[in-house]
Amino acid sequence: MKKNLLIILLVGLGITTLLFQLPKGNVAGKVQNTPSGGANRDAGSEKTEKKVAEKEEHAAPLTPAQLKEISGLKSAFAAAKTDASQAKALENLMRAFMNASHYDSAAVFAANYADQHPSLTNVLRAGQLFFEAQTYALNAQKGSKMGEKARLYFTKALAIDPNNLLVKSNMAMTYVDTPTPMKGITLLREVIEQEPTFVPALFNLGILSIKSNQFGKGQERFTQILKLEPNNHKAALNLGFCLAQLDKKEEAQKVLKRVLEQSKDAQEQKAAKELLAEMQDH
Repeated sequence: MKKNLLIILLVGLGITTLLFQLPKGNVAGKVQNTPSGGANRDAGSEKTEKKVAEKEEHAAPLTPAQLKEISGLKSAFAAAKTDASQAKALENLMRAFMNASHYDSAAVFAANYADQHPSLTNVLRAGQLFFEAQTYALNAQKGSKMGEKARLYFTKALAIDPNNLLVKSNMAMTYVDTPTPMKGITLLREVIEQEPTFVPALFNLGILSIKSNQFGKGQERFTQILKLEPNNHKAALNLGFCLAQLDKKEEAQKVLKRVLEQSKDAQEQKAAKELLAEMQDH
């Protein structure tokens, strides 16, 4: 199966939802953001640039237009003086990196900012970006490094907000390809015990079922999600995949065709078409 299709299936929560709709008012643990804070940010910018350069060795090269845009956004971020202007400049810079599929670079800038301004919002955003970088990593070694960094910031977020089920659910997935995958499964079970209908945890358990070739269990998880959220098209895609693997092709086709009819997301539609095509080839 193509890597881009696997990524669409594995990512259950849109990154924009978590990164740019975080509670703006939560500033627990925030350091003083004064001109000295700005100086600290500038002093660390050289190290940040070096880290970004190291991360980008494995990423798709930026186009000249993207390089120009990002260079301007870096300058705007470095020149920003107020809380509001810094936050806005950082958001614009991260979006540009994400649009270019440089999640690792966005994560490095987010992490540097979170280190200087450790509110729940900033720490959680850094963790989520490293988590996304892990998902989109081109090789296992890089994925492992990104997962380790994601856990670092997720742990910081949980120290501020211990009952954040979404953080626990995502942190669980950073353990999957480590020597201690049971830590992740244990975290997901804890979430389900606390909230049996928490969709991100159910989705991740379904993904783990697929990874372990337990397609029957995967079918159960994604069916449960669709009862809770009938328009969760990524759950439907995974359900279709599980059904196909269980040789329930007629049911799988029905589910996938529904995605084609109802989803407005181009990637989801493309994934449904590719899964349907794969079934016809086998």
